[in-house]
Amino acid sequence: MKLTAQKDATLDNDYVDVRYRELTPAIHQIFQLCEDNGSVLLCEKDNATYNVDANDILYIEAVDRKSCVYTKEDVYYMAIPLKQLEEVLTGQHFVRISKMALINIFKIKSAANGLHFRMTVEMTNGEKIVVGRRYREDLIEAIEELAKEVSN
Repeated sequence: MKLTAQKDATLDNDYVDVRYRELTPAIHQIFQLCEDNGSVLLCEKDNATYNVDANDILYIEAVDRKSCVYTKEDVYYMAIPLKQLEEVLTGQHFVRISKMALINIFKIKSAANGLHFRMTVEMTNGEKIVVGRRYREDLIEAIEELAKEVSN
């Protein structure tokens, strides 16, 4: 599959133009992501397809060229690269915390400083995740922005 992306500041709205030979599950998933404005992801688990609400996602991790989508109860899989998911989930409080993971800041229970300028976050399900040094400030900034939104 070939992907072409072009930034155009003159556009009034974002749009996606999809050209395909055959409607495959991957193409259908792209339609779902665009139509739902990223609020619902079409994920797979046990050879079945599920609609997973972005608000239910704790974090997403890249593993073996797939994206693993973690919720409180389940783990789902997507064939879409993490970079594309990050773009789709822009504006939905997902922040990159390492080269291989995105986190939903609404699902953070607590955060603590760790060794060597790293940070550890505890998720609402009790799982602890290490935030890379390079991404620590981005996470802190996103949490501060969220706090401002909530206080207004």
